[in-house]
Amino acid sequence: MKEESPAARITNLSHRYGKAEALSSINLAIPAGCMAGLIGPDGVGKSTLLALLAGVRKIQSGQVVTLDADMGKARHRAKTCPRIAYMPQGLGKNLYMSLTVLENVDFFGRLFGQQREERQWRIDELLESTGLAPFKNRPAGHLSGGMKQKLGLCCALIHDPDLLILDEPTTGVDPLSRRQFWALIARIRSRDFRNNSLSHGDTEKPAMSVLVSTAYMEEAQHFDWLAAMDDGEVLATGTPIELISEARHRGNGTSVNNLDEAYIQLLPEAKRGSHKNLVIPPRITQGDGPAAIRTRNLSKQFGDFTAVDNVSFEISRGEIFGFVGSNGCGKTTTMKILTGLLPASSGQAELFGHPLDASDLATRKRVGFMSQGFSLYSELSVLQNLELHARLFHLPTAKAKARIDQLMGRFGLSYYAADLASRLPLGMRQRLSLAVAAIHEPEILILDEPTSGVDPVARDSFWQLLIELSRDEGVTIFVSTHFMNEAERCDRISLMHAGKVLITDSPKAIIDSRQAQNLDDAFVAYLEEYTLETSKPDKQDQEDLDEQKILHEQKTRQDQAPPRINYSTPASRQQKQKTQ
Repeated sequence: MKEESPAARITNLSHRYGKAEALSSINLAIPAGCMAGLIGPDGVGKSTLLALLAGVRKIQSGQVVTLDADMGKARHRAKTCPRIAYMPQGLGKNLYMSLTVLENVDFFGRLFGQQREERQWRIDELLESTGLAPFKNRPAGHLSGGMKQKLGLCCALIHDPDLLILDEPTTGVDPLSRRQFWALIARIRSRDFRNNSLSHGDTEKPAMSVLVSTAYMEEAQHFDWLAAMDDGEVLATGTPIELISEARHRGNGTSVNNLDEAYIQLLPEAKRGSHKNLVIPPRITQGDGPAAIRTRNLSKQFGDFTAVDNVSFEISRGEIFGFVGSNGCGKTTTMKILTGLLPASSGQAELFGHPLDASDLATRKRVGFMSQGFSLYSELSVLQNLELHARLFHLPTAKAKARIDQLMGRFGLSYYAADLASRLPLGMRQRLSLAVAAIHEPEILILDEPTSGVDPVARDSFWQLLIELSRDEGVTIFVSTHFMNEAERCDRISLMHAGKVLITDSPKAIIDSRQAQNLDDAFVAYLEEYTLETSKPDKQDQEDLDEQKILHEQKTRQDQAPPRINYSTPASRQQKQKTQ
C-alpha cells in the first residue's frame, strides 16, 4: 500500500525580517488527513511558517512543498493555491465588515469562479452548518467575535479546500464559542460532510487536512499531531502524548502532566533556567477596612453599544482578583473606568471607600495601571523609562533612585538597563511594564491581559512577581486574562461575558457550583445558561427570521399550486380553446 504524502514538507526553510530571524533552517513533514498544530507563544515563527505554506509570503531560503506542489514555483503555486484555505490571525481579518454574512460568502465564491447554482448550495450548506443562516442579512461588523470566526471559516471553506490553514483562530474567543468552533471543524472535515456534495457531481474526497497555530495548550491537547516551536526552530514533533513522553525523557523523569509543562521542559536549558512550579501562599486578611475596589451597577455605553452592563463586584485589600472573559466582553473598559481614563455612563465605583474621582490625583496615585499594549516609550532605554515615570509621579530624586534600583534588581532588569525598550524580549518588556506601573508604590495594580503572547516560563516568572507583591507587600492585584490556568491562581475571579458579570467567587467554588471538571467547563456551563436565558431574538434577528419564514411560505405555496400553462404558443392556444 502506497504511503500517503504529507500535507506539507519543509526543507531548510529560513526567513528574516530585517535583522530579525523568524525561521531558522526548519525541516518538517506535516502529516495529511489529520488535525495538525503549531504550538508556542507569540514571536516564535508560527504565523510566518503558515503564510509560507499557504503561498501568501515569498520564500527567501529553503523549500516549501504543499499538497505535493513546490510553492517556490509560480506555476505550481497558481495551480495549488485554490486547493488551500487560509484564515489569517485576528477576528474577522478575512471579512468585509460592511457586507452582510451572505454577501461575504457569496463574494468569496465568485473569487473562486463558482457559478451561481454551485455558490447557492455551498452557501446554504455552510450557513446552516455554522448556525449563521438566521443572520445572513446582518453586516459582518455587527457580529460577535465567535460569529465572525464562523463566518471567516465559511468564506475559507466555500471552495471545499483540501488543506485548511488557521492562524490562532480562537484567540480572544469565549470558551463556549471556542468549543463550538472546533466541533464545527471536526464535522466539516469529516468524510461524510465532504461527500454530501456527491449529488452535485463531485467525486469522493478524503478527510480534509487542517493545520492550526495556537497558544492555548488545552486546545492543542486534542489535536492529532503537534510541532512545538521556539525562536524560529522546531523543539519536537509528535502526538500530544508523544510530546509529553519526550519532555519526561529530556527531563530525566521530571513530572510532566500536561502540554504546558511539556513545552517548558522541551525549551533549551538556558531559556528554561531554574523554572519551578508556582506555589501561592494563602492570603492574609488585612483588617476590616473598606474594600480596595467596589463597583455598583457600573455601566458604560458607546452610542447604542453597551460595553459594560450593570457590573457589581468587590475586591479586598491584598487580594489577587481575576477578570476572565473573551476579547470585547468589557474587561478593558471596566478597568479604564477604575483608573479614571474613562467616565462611567451610570453606576458607582469606589477606591478605598471613596467615590472614584478622575480629578483626585491623591487617590489615583494609589493605583498603578499596566495597559494591554505595554505603556512604554520604545525610543527610551529601560532606565530612562523608569526615570521618566518616577518624575511623572513626582518622586523625590533620592527616593526615585532607590526605588528604581530596587525594581531593576527584583524584576531582573539590571542587565538590560541601557537597552531600548523596543529591543527587549517580550518577557522582559512585560517586566518593565510592570515595574513602570509599580514605580510609585501603588496600593492597587490593575493589569490588563499582561501575559498575552508570552511563553509559559516568562508567564510563570511574571506571576511570581505578582504573588510576592500581593503576599509580601499587601498590594491589591486586579488582573484580566483569558488563560484559565492563570485564572485558577487568583483568590477570586469574575466570569464576564457581553458586558455582564456572570458569577464572582473563588475558582474552586465556581467549579463546584457547576460540578465541573475544571474552570473551563464551569465557564462553558455559565455561558450556556446565559445563552439560553438571552436566546429570544432581538429586533434584527426577528426581522431576519420573519423574512426567512415569508420566503419559505411563498415557496411552499408555489410548490403546491397547479402548474400554470403558457398560452403564448399555438399548441397552448388550442388547448385553451378546448378547455373553454
